[in-house]
Amino acid sequence: MASRIRSSTRCMGSLVLPLLFFSSLFYLSTRQPFLEIAVREEAAAGRKRLVIDRAATAVDVNSTVTMGAVAQATGVAAVASEHVDSDVLTDAHPASDDTNATTDKAQVSSAIAAVATEDGDAKVVTDALPLSGATAAGGAKVRTEELRSSDAVATASSNAATSGEADTVVFDFRPYVFVYKSGRVHRFHGTDTVPPGVDALTGVASRDVAIAGAAAGVTARLYLPPESRRVRGEEKLPVLLYFHGGAFVIESPFSPLYHAFLNILAHKAGAVAVSVHYRLAPEHPLPAAYDDAWAALRWTISNCISGPERWLAEHGDATRIFLAGDSAGGNIAHNLAVQAGAEAERSLPVGAAIAGVVLLNPYFWGKEPVGSEPRERWAREGLEQTWALVCGGRFGIDDPRVNPLAAAGATSWRAMAGDRVLVTIAGRDNFRDRAAAYAEALRRSGWGGEVETYVTEGEAHVHFVGNPRSDKAQRETDKVAEFIAGGGRG
Repeated sequence: MASRIRSSTRCMGSLVLPLLFFSSLFYLSTRQPFLEIAVREEAAAGRKRLVIDRAATAVDVNSTVTMGAVAQATGVAAVASEHVDSDVLTDAHPASDDTNATTDKAQVSSAIAAVATEDGDAKVVTDALPLSGATAAGGAKVRTEELRSSDAVATASSNAATSGEADTVVFDFRPYVFVYKSGRVHRFHGTDTVPPGVDALTGVASRDVAIAGAAAGVTARLYLPPESRRVRGEEKLPVLLYFHGGAFVIESPFSPLYHAFLNILAHKAGAVAVSVHYRLAPEHPLPAAYDDAWAALRWTISNCISGPERWLAEHGDATRIFLAGDSAGGNIAHNLAVQAGAEAERSLPVGAAIAGVVLLNPYFWGKEPVGSEPRERWAREGLEQTWALVCGGRFGIDDPRVNPLAAAGATSWRAMAGDRVLVTIAGRDNFRDRAAAYAEALRRSGWGGEVETYVTEGEAHVHFVGNPRSDKAQRETDKVAEFIAGGGRG
């Protein structure tokens, strides 16, 4: 019975993870992007700009936009205002020419119900109880006598600064995170943790360590396979430097999903694994995770050569380092390989080598569709918005960090670290064609290594993490283990 329950749980995980990821993109399409709801500055003094459904109207500073009662099927009841005197209402054209009314009733089926201004800043509010007749500093008013939503009640509170009862959602990346204007981030999942120890199923031992020289809070979970999985006669083992997925915003090496997955990988590959706890966006936007990856690589190599980390010093082969990751972690592994290739001669310790790179369903995207990628505006803009969130707007969607095809053939690609690259592709993954195009572009770039692809038909994005003991996941991790076992010394 227990085995059936575990099997059912893993099966559900394999379905839920990809469903959550792509349903979040669909959700982005059904509401007005929060990034569009923002104060717009006008060159002419004394002007403000009202944004409704991407249509903007400039009006006089003392006027207000109003309506009596609004029903809206989907999306955002949203207005951005530049002036403290403005009333803020719902997402529709004014029902009358009256310029000094307030909203009595608003009904929406999902997402945001209302917006308030506070101290002149536009605010989008969710997950707060209605505040009737609230008045903000500076005179901004929002009256919501009745607000209902089938998804979540969202209300505008203009006295949030003083009462603390309402917070402002500035980005809704459901089902992963809410980002509030205060800086608070609410993660819906990926925060559960399990302790290290000896895994009952694989015999792999694990323990947590700090990464010296990295930013505060950057740590790792180490995995050491049992003696039965170590190649007889070899003093040192290959080292798997792993970066978890989670859209750059959730998960950790300590989560039940990734802990179980790394136990399996370390056992099958007979490798010492270093699963990196890098800093997450949006609190730490990219390139923070890339910087953490670089620090983790240098720390790993240094400890393999001279310690003091005992497991790495005794068992880790510095000439057989493999960079690996799934989804966002695959993106990190690629960018780390590019950086390591560019800086190897002056930055990597002598006697160290990256033997290979493993990109499991990597997170890459771009402005223009590749192959059968979704062409729908919601899908492309959804990922563009979330990429802007995780990098703090620093890099565009065609930046080589997220769209390596934009740099295909560049010197950085030709110098990329590693003798071999393995790219795995899931047949029902929206990233599949870009991953395949990445592998082909790398082959043609002038890079001197070998490129392999491994396709799992009929499976969704990162299926192997949610259900690592399914037949298809087992075959994929067998392939990864085989790839690592075939890695020669630098």
